Amino acid sequence: MTLGDQLSDRVEQVPPSGIRKFFELAEEVDDVTDQVAPAIEAELLRKYIAYAKRNCYPTMSDEAKAAIRQFYVDLRAKGADEDAPVPVTARKLEALVRLAEASARIRLSDIVEEEDAERVIAIVRSCLQDIGVDPETGQFDADVVETGTSKTQRDRKMNLRKLIDEIEGEYQKGAPIDEVLAQAVEVLGIEEAKAEKEIESLKRKGELYEPSQDHLRTT
Repeated sequence: MTLGDQLSDRVEQVPPSGIRKFFELAEEVDDVTDQVAPAIEAELLRKYIAYAKRNCYPTMSDEAKAAIRQFYVDLRAKGADEDAPVPVTARKLEALVRLAEASARIRLSDIVEEEDAERVIAIVRSCLQDIGVDPETGQFDADVVETGTSKTQRDRKMNLRKLIDEIEGEYQKGAPIDEVLAQAVEVLGIEEAKAEKEIESLKRKGELYEPSQDHLRTT
């Protein structure tokens, strides 16, 4: 029996309800495919972008400058306290300007209007909320984006390393892990599970090592 015959036999064994369900699903797939079809054909969009890049060189309006400046200043103000994380770095200001220029260019405009600045501000604020927030404090922290490590985590590791450095001087074999964890909780206010996690991270980075079992030394 050929493969075609086998397939025909299998189809004949499918009840009518099953065949109806198959075609209903096929129609649903077609509907979804139609829904995600691009509003602008890819080739036309490429030509539009190429034209905009060649012919539009937008400059900032006073209103756009003011909106971006205020957004940047407000963000920086959140990091004014000495121990607060830096919410946004200076080079992000240039990125805001470039994005606003791109917004104007896509409109084929030579002027960056306030609406372009507001559009960019909304996009950046949304991105910061998604990936630039310290999950432990809820504050914007540029380090989360730049390095993947928040100021909270960085300070915790620094304090743990300093604590281990102090304790290891009191013991010939190095700082006992149990003693480190106990003082991390009592003195530094770090949860034991987080302290263990940071210790493992410092060991992977070569900043800590175990000269003997269950003892730690700094490098």
